[in-house]
Amino acid sequence: MSTYVMSDIHGCYSALKEMLDKLNFSDNDELIIAGDIVDRGGENFEMLNWFEHSPENVTFLIGNHDDEFAYNCNVFAVCMKDRDARKKLDYYVTHPTSSLMDVDRYGTLRELICNHGCDENDFSHWADMIRKLPYYKKLSVNGRNYIIVHAGYMDETREDLTKILRLYNYKDIRQFYIWARDDALDIGGVPDTTIIFGHTPTIADTAYYTGGTVFTYESKIINSRFINLDCGYVYKDRFRKANMAAIRLEDEKIFYLDESVLPDSSEEEEETPKGMENPENTAE
Repeated sequence: MSTYVMSDIHGCYSALKEMLDKLNFSDNDELIIAGDIVDRGGENFEMLNWFEHSPENVTFLIGNHDDEFAYNCNVFAVCMKDRDARKKLDYYVTHPTSSLMDVDRYGTLRELICNHGCDENDFSHWADMIRKLPYYKKLSVNGRNYIIVHAGYMDETREDLTKILRLYNYKDIRQFYIWARDDALDIGGVPDTTIIFGHTPTIADTAYYTGGTVFTYESKIINSRFINLDCGYVYKDRFRKANMAAIRLEDEKIFYLDESVLPDSSEEEEETPKGMENPENTAE
């Protein structure tokens, strides 16, 4: 039995299935997906269908895109039952250049309606499922402690929790779990524990930048390790070195979907992709 962790699938269902085939993933193995199964990619319906009917050996954690998608689902479900609101929604769905401001920013629900005929029952069902997802998972493998989370993790029992969250502009610990960026390295972590997460692509110009490989960092101060698995695969069409990654916890081996773009030791480091400098705008 092997335990695998992945993150940030973003509607790239075919790539996910290809990765599972590469891992020879079986019913005897366990997979933990650390959030963001939808948005940006083109196979959200297929991803949601797999999520809905996934086997018992797959665990999903909630990410910021999943959280936002659940909210959008609830908004659409309510609008679909109101005649006046339905007219506005129908206009939005049939006019690709229109917008609903901050609702359905990535056009995921419009895609689900137009291409797959999804309705308020589908949206309510998916929203209910997502709302029940845990924020993190703790486990020990071969004597090593791990916490899997979407963006960042802090010990909820620390005495300065409220103060530090307020200082870094988080309204509560749940927001930190799904929205933390570079500050996850500064104020996050747990002694003698490895935090595995995603959220910020390693092709973006942040503290996690590696050029498209898995980011690893060890804090000597609190003896905590950090591993970022989000190698930005959903941006593959724009950035050649974007990749999809998985880690096997038993030996901490990293697997990449596209090994052909991994950096060579003699290769000069590629410049940070233009347009990826600000993760708040392009890598949410």
